[in-house]
Amino acid sequence: MSGSREEGRAQTSADDFTRASAAIEALIAAVHPDQWDAETPCAEWNLRQLVDHLVEVNYSLAERFGGPGGDTCDDPAAAYRRSAQALSDALARPGVLDQTYPGPFAHTTGERQLQVRMADLVTHGWDLAQATGIPADLPLDLVQNALGFVEKLAAAFARSGKFGTPQPVAADAPILDRLAALSGRPVG
Repeated sequence: MSGSREEGRAQTSADDFTRASAAIEALIAAVHPDQWDAETPCAEWNLRQLVDHLVEVNYSLAERFGGPGGDTCDDPAAAYRRSAQALSDALARPGVLDQTYPGPFAHTTGERQLQVRMADLVTHGWDLAQATGIPADLPLDLVQNALGFVEKLAAAFARSGKFGTPQPVAADAPILDRLAALSGRPVG
């Protein structure tokens, strides 16, 4: 019985990643060619570098989970799509979310590492929307999940240097803005 429960959880997590990735891919595909050098809320990255980061993290996690590594591509949308597929394929491996892996913050389960990935991915969806002016049509339940996850770990993330210090935001701000602010983005 527990095997089917684990399989169900893994399928839900994989489906959530697929839904988030589809929304991110749509944002990337809508970028105009003259926008790739645009600044983003991530001060160290322009728009192309931000997408490159998303691709690199997908491939890194896919490899950690026993899947394929990445390849290069001049088309950011195609590169993102291939990296998301590589991670999706890795998530389909039996037991991948239950195993413990080294990661950027600590040795944690695949499930925990995917939660970090989802929070990062959804937050960068906000960054993409801010940089391009394209509305972020991210699944609300995934934004809520990411916000709940980041709320629990915001101080630890900020101390790690991988996330910024939480910023002030109105309590009634849209949920994606609240996630962005909690992840260190100034929301105005």
